[in-house]
Amino acid sequence: MIPGRPIPTALRGPLALVLLICASGCRDLSRFDSKPGEAYCGAIVGAPEFEDGLFTPGLPPRLTLKLTLDTGKLHSEPGILSSNDKADGLCSASGDPLFQDAPLRAIPQIDHDVLSTMTFGEGHDHDFFAWVDSRCQGTVLALVSLMRNDQVEMRLFKPAPISATGSTRPGFGVFLMTAQEHGCGF
Repeated sequence: MIPGRPIPTALRGPLALVLLICASGCRDLSRFDSKPGEAYCGAIVGAPEFEDGLFTPGLPPRLTLKLTLDTGKLHSEPGILSSNDKADGLCSASGDPLFQDAPLRAIPQIDHDVLSTMTFGEGHDHDFFAWVDSRCQGTVLALVSLMRNDQVEMRLFKPAPISATGSTRPGFGVFLMTAQEHGCGF
């Protein structure tokens, strides 16, 4: 094509379709950015298979997370994570919650792997992996999903040694989080 010349009629329809597909697949993620005082809040999903290893054995699973997001930092430090379990969580013996203002740390190596192109179900605008450090349980892997309905899903994977028991057992949890204007109350 020559600059300044009109697009041939035969190409207008296919070009418009390509532009429409690109526009619908490219969503502005900045709508997930937390404003001052705002946070995404959500409790662990109540299914037993989604709550092992992230709360004190023998107590009801009441773990709630607070997440602030900055999508401009998806490749460095995209968020800060805290939890509400200071009184009765895995780290309560030291007077700490499981997470306390813990930065999510991007895993840039994944950007160059097929994992970065995976989709994790319908309704996802963007998914990313990050490391996050617990106050007493070491580093945890987070899979964060920014959903088309403006909610955030977070999956936490806590590794543990073979034959671990009690608070050292491996953990997995799913959290469905919604934006709250005035934070999560903790």
